Amino acid sequence: MKLKIRLSNNKIIAGALMSIALINSGCNDFLNKVQPQGQESSITFMQTQDNVELAIVGLYNMLTFSRGSGPDGDWVDNHFDCYFGSMMSDDSEKGSQPADNPNGLTQLTMFQLTPSLALNNYFYIHGFWGVSRANFILDNIANANFPANIKQRMMGEAHFFRAYYYYYLLQHYGGMPIFRSSVTASDFGSIPRSSYSETMQFIIDELKEAEELLPNREEYGSSDLGRASKGAARGMLARVMLYRLGTDAECSNTWQDLYDITNSIITSGSYQLVPNYATLFEEITDGDYRRESLFEYTGKNGSQNAGMVLSWFFERNRSAAGGWGFNQPTQDLVDAFDITDPRLSCTVYGIGYNNGILYGIPSNFPDRAGQMMTNYYSRKMATYDGESGRDALLTGTTKAIFVIRYADILLMHAEAAYYLQREDEARQKVNEVRRRARESSYCQGFMIGSPREFVYPDITPNIPDLDSSVTGQALLEAIWNERRLELGMENIRTYDLIRTGRLLDRLSKVKDQYRTGGAGPVNTNNNADMEIRIPGIGNNIQQYCLKVNVPGIGGGERYLPLLAIPNTEITYWNIEPNHNN
Repeated sequence: MKLKIRLSNNKIIAGALMSIALINSGCNDFLNKVQPQGQESSITFMQTQDNVELAIVGLYNMLTFSRGSGPDGDWVDNHFDCYFGSMMSDDSEKGSQPADNPNGLTQLTMFQLTPSLALNNYFYIHGFWGVSRANFILDNIANANFPANIKQRMMGEAHFFRAYYYYYLLQHYGGMPIFRSSVTASDFGSIPRSSYSETMQFIIDELKEAEELLPNREEYGSSDLGRASKGAARGMLARVMLYRLGTDAECSNTWQDLYDITNSIITSGSYQLVPNYATLFEEITDGDYRRESLFEYTGKNGSQNAGMVLSWFFERNRSAAGGWGFNQPTQDLVDAFDITDPRLSCTVYGIGYNNGILYGIPSNFPDRAGQMMTNYYSRKMATYDGESGRDALLTGTTKAIFVIRYADILLMHAEAAYYLQREDEARQKVNEVRRRARESSYCQGFMIGSPREFVYPDITPNIPDLDSSVTGQALLEAIWNERRLELGMENIRTYDLIRTGRLLDRLSKVKDQYRTGGAGPVNTNNNADMEIRIPGIGNNIQQYCLKVNVPGIGGGERYLPLLAIPNTEITYWNIEPNHNN
């Protein structure tokens, strides 16, 4: 299959057609039907439904990119949302060995956002690669010869992903040049960079277009499970609006807008909380999690020398070929939970919790001295030892990687209701989430010798409903805290800290000091009792992040950790540099 964006000397050269080669085959049912095809010219390629379907699969495919040879032998980097979403928050550390620094990840997590950071190029390339794939479809689908209803759905998917990848770019770089069609020679160096607010509005408009074109989830057949739906578009629209309300100094949206979109999802009847929180984060069997998921992806190994190595990337080194152990949860995250909350068992595992038991097997973690920056690993990404392919470098997983789930919608709705002075409704939505947590089991394999069992607590977890005494600022902070507990290690925390103005305060307290928050010297030793602390994150945030003031309800001073624009894009495309270039 052929789509376009070639990587050359770290410069993006856009064009009409290039091979996708389906680097990674997703586990979503409809992805399994598609196989890589031979090279075909752009004039004839998009004339058939099968070929357009291949191009559509290329949009989903990019979500699973991890590592390996790309279409032309170029190195394809990852789509790891955890870099920004978790590691740059108070929820997790970089992990692995302190000296393990792929492409400047250490500098990124230290907020040393300089022009020389290698990751500046990778995120930029990845985002515009996705935009280019969506544009190619939208440019060429009109003349394709197949039923109009299928064509409409595919156009909706393309608009959804164009919004998705522009939002990905905006979170990393701010305002972007907006390409509404494939790049032509006349565009070279002549497309101005749009403002942060203009880019936000483009993303919102794209999601509204996708919402109009996409079917409801219930209208998909069993072979199309996992596709973007009307609910997925609405969920992304809510996610973008929430972030915009806290970061866009020229925001034209209101808390009422967010309330309305989340309310439309809640009242649609299409989504609900699954009864047991713990089942969300295990290998897919009957697809029960889909009741709660508005959009997710999964991935197994493909045949093109690449695979989604997310589990490998996060898990501890259980053997000589067992994992790198990045993205390690902090003690501060663990301490945020009540010890009786079953969600904690689904969020972390390791030497510091439940005797290190994972899927019924205890471990003494012999690699502690050299491989761990905290006492924990992400339980939500752990895989069962018996899963086939465990020792292959390119291990995938049948676990769902959630982009948006219904619990997030309920908590977004609660926050909007709070700002609209509907506190009773806000408490009600938070309590729906807390009630499910209270009635859930521990993670699968919590007990020794029971690797596949879900064991329930002997006593009722201490997760009471919020009552009418929780009001005002205390209610707002309860909503924020519930988001941290419910969505921990799901790559949302950093953006919550940014949009609520808490990034500088939280990271200065959690990552510049002892994990206890004491006033003693900074810990820089990798020993069994202390997490690594390297001074300077607070200063780096103030030095390298873009400081903005957001007016209106819920606004205030914000620090946006934007990467420097790649130098090649400034030189060859006349892109306006960022503040830290």
